[in-house]
This record gives sequence, structure tokens and C-alpha cells, in this order.
Amino acid sequence: MDKQMTVASRLLIALFIASVFLLNITEIVDTDAWLHLSLGKAIFDAGGIPETELYTYPNSGKAFTYGSWLFGLIYYAAYHFFDVYGVILLKALTITAAFYFLIRDSLLPHKNCVVAVLVMTIIFMMAGHRFVERPDTFLMLFLSFLIYSLGSYVYENKKYIYALPFMHVIWANTHASINLMFVPFLSFIAVGILQKTANRLRPTADSGIFQYTPSSAQLKTIIVIFLLSIGGSLISPYSKLQFTSGASVLGSDWWSQEITELARPTWGSNKWPFIMSAALIASFAVNWIMVFYHRSKKGINHPPSASAPSLIYLFIAIPFIFLSFQALRFVFLLGIVSGPILARNISQLISGRSDLKSKTLPYLMRVTAIIWVIVFAILTFTNTGPFGDEKYKFGFGFNNSSMPEGALKYMDTKNIYGRVFNTFQWGQYIVWRDFPKRSAFVDGRGYLTADLLESLSLARARPIVLEKLHEKYGFEAILLDYQKDLAGVTALHYDRDLSLADPSWALVYWDDVSILYLRRGGPYDAVIKEDEYRFVKPVNNIEGARPRLNENDYAEGLIKELNRNIDLTGSSKAHSFLGFIYNENGRYREAIAMFNKANKGESTDLGLAYAYGSINNFDDSIRHYKMAFKKRKNASTLYNIGTAYSKKSDDENALKYLSEALKLDSHLISVYPKLIQLYQKKGMNREAEETARMYENANVTTKGEEHFKEALKAYLNNKLYIAAEEYKKSIEVHPSNPEAYSNLGYVYYDMDMLAQAYEYQRKALDVDPDFANAHYGLALIYLKWNDQQSAKKHFQKYIEGEPVGYFSRRAKEEIGKLQ
Repeated sequence: MDKQMTVASRLLIALFIASVFLLNITEIVDTDAWLHLSLGKAIFDAGGIPETELYTYPNSGKAFTYGSWLFGLIYYAAYHFFDVYGVILLKALTITAAFYFLIRDSLLPHKNCVVAVLVMTIIFMMAGHRFVERPDTFLMLFLSFLIYSLGSYVYENKKYIYALPFMHVIWANTHASINLMFVPFLSFIAVGILQKTANRLRPTADSGIFQYTPSSAQLKTIIVIFLLSIGGSLISPYSKLQFTSGASVLGSDWWSQEITELARPTWGSNKWPFIMSAALIASFAVNWIMVFYHRSKKGINHPPSASAPSLIYLFIAIPFIFLSFQALRFVFLLGIVSGPILARNISQLISGRSDLKSKTLPYLMRVTAIIWVIVFAILTFTNTGPFGDEKYKFGFGFNNSSMPEGALKYMDTKNIYGRVFNTFQWGQYIVWRDFPKRSAFVDGRGYLTADLLESLSLARARPIVLEKLHEKYGFEAILLDYQKDLAGVTALHYDRDLSLADPSWALVYWDDVSILYLRRGGPYDAVIKEDEYRFVKPVNNIEGARPRLNENDYAEGLIKELNRNIDLTGSSKAHSFLGFIYNENGRYREAIAMFNKANKGESTDLGLAYAYGSINNFDDSIRHYKMAFKKRKNASTLYNIGTAYSKKSDDENALKYLSEALKLDSHLISVYPKLIQLYQKKGMNREAEETARMYENANVTTKGEEHFKEALKAYLNNKLYIAAEEYKKSIEVHPSNPEAYSNLGYVYYDMDMLAQAYEYQRKALDVDPDFANAHYGLALIYLKWNDQQSAKKHFQKYIEGEPVGYFSRRAKEEIGKLQ
């Protein structure tokens, strides 16, 4: 570090760098780690990049593609020679090196260690979720070194930039983000030239308007290094892929809509882009205001703070601000780039403060910062939110708790090998653990055709899609994760397995992570005969089982299978499921015992609350309902809290929670009678009358919804005439619901009654002109009528209303065909 730095400053930075290293000694949990280790092993074993695809059978015979090949090779070499210790230490050292350069960059030119370290702890929190065994860690290192080396060359004439062409050769072969190097280079070159021009316009001989503008000689050197770096980046077996693969992923609707980390950030999903962008822009704005103030008051001899922050860094930051709002996976990049800039701007703001020039105050600030770094490290190490994440556990080892290890062990014991149709994020683990005895349908690279990517989720709900895939690829096992019931049909279909609609496949294993199916009539019929779950449908939960619990044979079979699963897997889900069944059967103390063996969560708290309330332990019942409500704001939970207080004769709290439940959901019918009764009991007649009027209106809506649910159930069972009658009844009771009209239109479409289908889709739009599903229905009708222009118009209308999802992608495909 710089010779001007005090002992306290050196200690502060050393403590921070050490904490970064130690906090990155965490077990391997990220699913992509298996991908890079597997592909690195393939390259290591082959002594070069394989010519054809090895691991994913739909790509068998096609060219092997892996743009981050050097990253995979380096990481596998670390594993090969030093086992898991080498992999984790390599990750920790890479991230530590990146933060070392970020700190160095933050100190340019003001040497304010306190500001640099405090800002970097914030950046650590912002980017911490990406401190995993992915090529992103190399990107952090390369990008931070690139910006620092350019800045230190301009500020201090240090020669690190001569290493950049060599670094870019490595960068181009380890991560498909090499095009990001253009941002710092072009900012230093183009904006540097603009700043030089602006500084020449000043009639004075001082430092100019902008601080630290590159000289003509420095600009020439930077340009040469830039050209050499471009040349170095092309030294790769995938030179074109390195520059285009990122854009192709972002340009794919499937990737951006189905992969969570590619979704756009919102204030609810990730606040960092909003906070960091605002802080960065504010730091530039305040500095500019201070520049204007000094220049208006002090004439020619300006203090250092009277020169504006370099615009170079503003133009470096702007593209990364934009990127951070495009996808969640890019948020960390904004932190890596903006952290040193923010620290530099804050340091400049306080550089002219006379009260900070005494010896005592800076010393106290450094000591305080040292204490903060220690506290920050402890909070992060103990996974205390928002500093740490509980899934990152300190230590060396593989944490495969989110992987289908239990199912794969079961497959080992039953000799189930060969091709597996798998969930997207599990292919790499299957390959790492089991290749060549098992191969995957897809791994984390996602190198499948658009149709095959769509089939990943469609196959679960559409037997015809799954059957075509089976006929083409011949897999006999399906390994899936738990997918939420987005259609709201769980309660309608207790007799349908919502994790897989095709009855040609038998459920033979499930635990808290995975679900395994085997093909009927295939080589594993003996396994199916012995291990099939004929009653339990784990995705359906208690809502799916409740309608048949009064059937003795069904209830006994269900309980028997749940106990078998508990003996085999110790599943928390099975304990919870069994607890709900005991609640339904009035075995409340047994239910409490089961729930206490399950993982804590909203559903467990609800089950415990119900059981305690049923044995008149209202205090514990209320406590668990409140715990459940903290996890998810739900009107039914508030209703249950109010009901429990009512049973305790606590009318004040009962009234409070019941009225809050109604505010949250005015269609929760069960609230009204109790709330009206309480109002009347307390002599609040006006409130009772108003609630009674609301109750009457809600009843109408509810009756319409009941018919709507019956219609949906009939439609999903292909009982189209019954569905049509129920939708008509729903419309009669609740004529302002556009969904009922549109769904009836789809029923008529399936019955090939296009005139009636058209009529009801139009009626849906009469109720709500922006109702997207009606536009999609009209587009399908116009296609049948061969009116391509009208079909295209309504597909476009659908996309405007529903820009995300499978049907929006289908609509775009249809528009493409029509064009």
C-alpha cells in the first residue's frame, strides 16, 4: 500500500482484505459449480476441448460448446490436485484479489481508507450472492483490475496497463463477458479527449475543470493497449461466441422469463440497483454543486475540491447502471464498477473539510472503521441478515442439499441407469456424479433448441409433449423438482398428479427436493410394482387429498405411504403432510408431534395453529398464526387470528384482526358474519349495516366464483358441455367478470363452434377492453378463419397485455410465421 498511509490505515485495509478471504471460505452450494467441474474434467481428461457433445443426449453428435472452457479447466485442475480445498481456496483468493484492486482503486487519489473500506463493505453485501464457483468471479477480478490499472496509469503513471493484453486473453477464454472491456477503454479514450478539450478552454494555468485528465502521451498508450487487448481477446477457440453468447441469451424470451436471475429487478426483488444508482448519481451531482460554489466564491486559486470529478468514471458507470436494471444477474457488476467511484466522490467531498484535518478525528475514524469491519465480518459469518445468507456455510466441502442426491442414491440401489429427463438446474450434478452411467437432457449451459427449451416445462403438464420426447430420446426416468401450482387447480384435481400429468409414468420416489418417475411398460416395471406411490401425490399437498379423506381405504393407504416415505427419506414434507391428515381426522396431539418434526415454515405454523386451537390452547394457536402471517400476508390467517381471539372472549383483538382481514380481502366470505356479530355486540350499528351491504355484494361474487371453479374443473377433465353450462351460470351471477366470458369462448373453440367462441371473446372485451386472454382467443379464431392480419393484430394485443410467459412466446412465434 501507499507509503503515506498510517499504521491504523494499513491495519484497517488488512483486516478488511482478510475478512473478505475468510468469509469466502464457504461450502460449494451453487448448482453451476457442478457444470464447470464436469466440463473442466472433460477437457482435462481429453487433453483438449472435445469435438462433440458428451453429456446432454439431445445434443449427441453436435459440436462441443463451452465458452468458459479455461475457467472450467482451471477449476477442475484445482479439484484434481487439491480436492475440494483447492476449489474453495481458488474462489476465495479470486474474490479477495478483486476486492484488493477495488480498494486500491477507491484510494485514488485521496487515500481515504475509512471511506474506501466502508463503501467496500456495502459492495460486499451487494455482490455477495455471486461469490460462488462461477466464471463471474474471474469477471470481478478482471474488470476491477482493468479499471484500476487505467486509473492508476492516469493518476500515478503506474504501468499495470501493460499486463492488460495478456489478461484479456485469459478473460476471453474464461467468461463470455469480454465485450465489457470496451466500456472502460472507450470511456478513458473518448471522454479523456473531451476533458482535455474542455480543460484547454480555461484561460488559467491551474489543473483545469476536470481532475486527472489523461495526457496526450497517456491517451496514445491507452489506445495501443486497447488495440492489443482486442487482438488478445480473439485468441480463443470460440472468438465469435465470446462476443455474442451473452446477447443471444438476453435476447431469448425463454431465458429471460424462465431463469430467475435473468428477470428484471424490481424494488421488491432487489433494491440495490435503485439505491446504488441514486447514490452514485447524487455523489456526482453534489460534487458538481460544490465545484460551482467554489468557483463562484474563490476566484482563480481553487482548492482541490473545486475541480470536477472525472467524467470518465461517470461514463464508465452509466452502461452498468443500465445493465443492472436489465437482469438480476448483472446487479453485482454495478457494485464492482460503482463502488470505487462512489468512494472516490465521497472522499473528494470531505477532502476540503478543515475539521477532518486534525490528528485526533481521523485516528478515531480509523479505529471506528476497524471495529466496524470486525463486527461486519462476525455478522456475515453468523449469517445474520442482511449481512449473510444462511445457505452459504463456512467450511470446506460440497453442500448438495439442493440437489437430487436422495433420488440418485435410490436409483443406484435399484440399478436405474441411462438417460434421464431432468429439471434444468440438475443436469450438471447428474453429469458430475454419474456420467457415463447416466446422462442428462439439459445442463446449465442450456444449449438446446428453442422448442426443446419450451418442452422442459410443457412436458410436465402436457402428455402429448412428453410422449413425443420419449419416443425421440428413449429416456425411462424423469427427475423433477417441485413446481408450484400456478393454475390454482390443486383443490380441483385431487386425483391428478400435478407434478406430471401423464399417467404413463409412475411415481416411485420423492423427498423434500426431488420427485422420480419411471416409465410403465418399460425395463423398470418390477421397481414400479414394488415402490409406486398410488395414493400420495406430494405436489398436491393436503388440498389435493382432503376431498377423499372420508374414504377409509384411501386414507389408510395415504397414511401408510407417508409413513413409508418418512422411514425411507425422513422427509419434512411427509411429516407435515401427515400432520395435516391427523388434523383432519381429529388426532391433534399426533398432528402437533408431526409438525414439530417438519421444517419450520408458513404451512407448518398454520398446521400447528389449527391443532393448538382445536385443543383450546388459544395462546399457542395465535402465536403460530402470527408467525405464519409474518411469512406471508394472508387474509385467511388474519381471520383465524381474529377467530381465536373471539374464542378467548377478547372482542377488541378479534374485531381488530377480522376487520384487517376484510381490508386485505373483501371477498373472504367467512369474515362477514363474525364481524357483523361483533359490531352489533359492541353497539356499532352503522359499521354493522355497512358490513352487511358488503357481505351481500361479496356473496354474489362468490357464487359466480363457485360456478367458475366447477367450470374449470369440468374443462380440465375434458367435459366441455358441463364446463359451458357452468361458465354461463357464473356469468349470470357475476356478469362483470371478463375471464368467465373468455373461458367460455375457449370452450366453444375446443368444440369447434367458432361463431359462439368469437361472440364470447368479444363479450369479454366489452367488459374489459384490455383483457389479454380474449385477444389470444380471437387470434386463434381468426387463424382458423384464415384472416391473418386480424390474427396478427390480436396476438400483438395479447403480448402488450401479457409480455411474459409461455403464451406470449407462442404469440411471438405465430406473428413470426404470419410475417
